[in-house]
Amino acid sequence: MPTPILSARTTTAGLAIAMLSVWLSCSPLAAADAPLAPPSDVELRAQVDRLIEQLGDPSYAKRIRARGELQRMGLMAFDALHAAQLNDDSEIAMAARYLVESLQVSWSTEDDSTDVRQILSEYGAQTEVERKSRMDRLAGLPQREGLAALCRLVRFETKLRLSRAAALLIMQQPTSDSIELRRRNSAVIAESLGANSREASKWLTLYARDLANDEFNVSAWRALIESERSRVASQTTRSSDDLAVLELYRICAVRAMEHGLQAESLALATESLELVEARKQPLRNAVEWALDHQMWTIVLKLLDRDASDFKNDAWLSYAVAEALTETGDAAEGERWVSQALELAPLAPLNEDGSSPMTADARQQATQRHMLVAMELVSRGRFDWAKREYQYVIDRSPIDTSSSADSRWKLAMILSEFEDYQPAAELLEPSVQRMMMDRDFRRIVQRELIYSFEDFESRMHYNAALGHQQAGENEQAAASLKSALAAAPLDGDILIAMYRFPGDEKWKQETQRAIREALTEFERMIREGERQAAGLNQQQLNRGISHYCNQYAWLAANTNGDLKRALAYSRRSLELMPKRASLTDTLSHCYYALGDYDAAVRTQREAVALEPHSPPIRRQLDFFIQKQQEHREKQNAAARKD
Repeated sequence: MPTPILSARTTTAGLAIAMLSVWLSCSPLAAADAPLAPPSDVELRAQVDRLIEQLGDPSYAKRIRARGELQRMGLMAFDALHAAQLNDDSEIAMAARYLVESLQVSWSTEDDSTDVRQILSEYGAQTEVERKSRMDRLAGLPQREGLAALCRLVRFETKLRLSRAAALLIMQQPTSDSIELRRRNSAVIAESLGANSREASKWLTLYARDLANDEFNVSAWRALIESERSRVASQTTRSSDDLAVLELYRICAVRAMEHGLQAESLALATESLELVEARKQPLRNAVEWALDHQMWTIVLKLLDRDASDFKNDAWLSYAVAEALTETGDAAEGERWVSQALELAPLAPLNEDGSSPMTADARQQATQRHMLVAMELVSRGRFDWAKREYQYVIDRSPIDTSSSADSRWKLAMILSEFEDYQPAAELLEPSVQRMMMDRDFRRIVQRELIYSFEDFESRMHYNAALGHQQAGENEQAAASLKSALAAAPLDGDILIAMYRFPGDEKWKQETQRAIREALTEFERMIREGERQAAGLNQQQLNRGISHYCNQYAWLAANTNGDLKRALAYSRRSLELMPKRASLTDTLSHCYYALGDYDAAVRTQREAVALEPHSPPIRRQLDFFIQKQQEHREKQNAAARKD
């Protein structure tokens, strides 16, 4: 008979009731007429302790009977069994380890959301890597939706390193601005952990106390970190415990900063450097953490420790440049930027436009520059990224995919900063070359994610906006028509045509093109949903989400069905959550429907997801302005009444 599964949702009262049912099922009093009071928590623990002692009884029958009773108790016995793994009696310790590993847990509860239940489905049967991935997904759910589930994993996950990982994920999450919500989260943690005494539970108990008291208890956290460091120092080899203590330091440094304790934050971050291994990846992780939290001096302290790794790595060199620039030494920062640009040198082109380098050497060097440029964009260091892309453009033959790729990416940056004409001019050489060189066109379409039509349409689109900026409406109209001919389903082009001050014929043709595009997007959505069976689910979700977003973006920015646009936009985010571009579309839908508060709130979420995006930040400023204007009108109307 399989071991009964006891839901992890069981509360103290529920444990008593469940324990009573187990007790009655094997009690000679089970058939008695008089009702029995459920045993107290103290009685439950006493019974569990007696059964654990019996695991080491000389009588084999008693040992087997005790093991069976403890298995039936399930989670009620978990905490005591977990502690018993370190029992001085080796027989008890071995039996406890076996029982802890064999306990079958229903990891989700009826109170969990659908997303949480899906993530925890068959959690116990997964590998450690997959379990950690599930934890990451729980931590990524909005509004701390996965908090109780993560606490459950802290308490009942049999692998200690995974228990600690779950606790760290909870403490790494941003705290709410609302004291009421912080206290509610504190209560969830306390209720979920109970009296559990695992290391990670102690961390969370202290964290929950801080949330409830709206503080960061420096002395308590210092004592906890010191205790953890002492424990780790007693180990003969480095382990995952080292990383856990390092993360504790970092979490405390961030929380100290949030509470205005700048000196304490810097002290904790500095002390954590002792745990950063002198290897490339731990160093990069430490630098990235410091940059993310604007702890520029930490980057410079790591540089002082050993400058060789920084000088030979472009990403680390740019990190030093960023730290120096932010701390007021822009000249020294520029020196590091120049040094970084030459770390993967590309030879200047020959007079005929060819490269003196071998294809393999050139490809390796350009790939390093492209990757660094993309990382710089993600950090909002656009000027440095533009120099990286321009470096590749200047030193790559025009008929190479690296030339086309760098031109495309640099043009996108220029366009986001509304430098439309330079963006169009940057794309034109690649378009002209593809028009006369079919081999090059095939190379681009094979090696890049953009097609010839993408290049052509974006060139004309940027040219059109550039002409509009210059007041050249006739040229702008011609460029928009050319752009639409190359990409009739491009929402940005259709929106630009909708906003263009054309004549009646222009408006009619634009409306027809918009209707055709919206119809096509809906057709693709329906087709994707029909193909649900037999396709990779993630790939399918990505496709449906894309067309839902395309419909919503076009409809919300023209005169489409706004309610349907809102529904599709929400659907796109359900399928692909936490995407800045999709969130930006949702805010446009709210704005089009006149819900300015929701538009601002949602656009703030988009900015949080992609804080350095120029158009997303511009749109937030625009929505805030419209929100204020709307409130002023409401107030003026109220005063008149």
